[in-house]
Amino acid sequence: MSDLRALTDAFAELERRADAATAGMPFELPSRARPRRAPLPRLVPVVAAVAVVAGLATGAVLLVPDGPPATQTAAPPAASSTTLSTVTSEPPPPVPANPDELAERFRAVLGDTATFVVTETGPGAVVMTAPPAPPAVPRVTNAPQPTVAVGASITGTLTASGVTGGFDLAVYPGTAGKKAECNAPDPATMCTARDLPDGSSLATGQVPLEAANGMTYEVKLIRPDGVVFTMHLSNQRSPKGSGEQLAPQPPLTIDQLIAIATSDRW
Repeated sequence: MSDLRALTDAFAELERRADAATAGMPFELPSRARPRRAPLPRLVPVVAAVAVVAGLATGAVLLVPDGPPATQTAAPPAASSTTLSTVTSEPPPPVPANPDELAERFRAVLGDTATFVVTETGPGAVVMTAPPAPPAVPRVTNAPQPTVAVGASITGTLTASGVTGGFDLAVYPGTAGKKAECNAPDPATMCTARDLPDGSSLATGQVPLEAANGMTYEVKLIRPDGVVFTMHLSNQRSPKGSGEQLAPQPPLTIDQLIAIATSDRW
């Protein structure tokens, strides 16, 4: 125990002497170490950032795991949802070349509305042409002129809703721009003509016949291309007024005849 006491007293004496020796010396603070600046970023990431910015102008950078970056081309701007509708009209069918073709189309136009029986056939119209006269030779007016049959026509009886009447129908090429007219004896009071939105000219009429209660309905249409559609429908066997009376009125109305004439199946 005495040894420990003696050792403690020795250390105390050494500390006192050290304090006495350094009492007159100035106190010096240790120098502060200058903080280290963070290292500049490496060049590679900077270049990569530039590449990414450039990529935004032309496409998106797609990072593929465990592989080199791949570039995906940017999608083009979406098209506008507004669609301009273009209306295109198909050219009308050619004029029926013969009565059989005319009857086939007529049956398709009528559908379930009516049936008919054909009793006579013929051309739609006969075009008469005069050849040019030779030079210095007068033309002979009584010489026969060449004729050309165009289109087709059919005549017969038509039945709708149990009512039967006589009809005739003709379709043939005509003159474009010509106005439709009725064949009524008094067109001023028996015929109504007007232009349709598609440029066609339409004329309709009602002609009383000589027989009591005899009536013939007429419709004539001239399309913009000059094709002529003409139809007569009567309550007598012949639409021109001959033969017996088959019904109190024609089997179809004027409006139904207009629908037939303006069908796109012709």
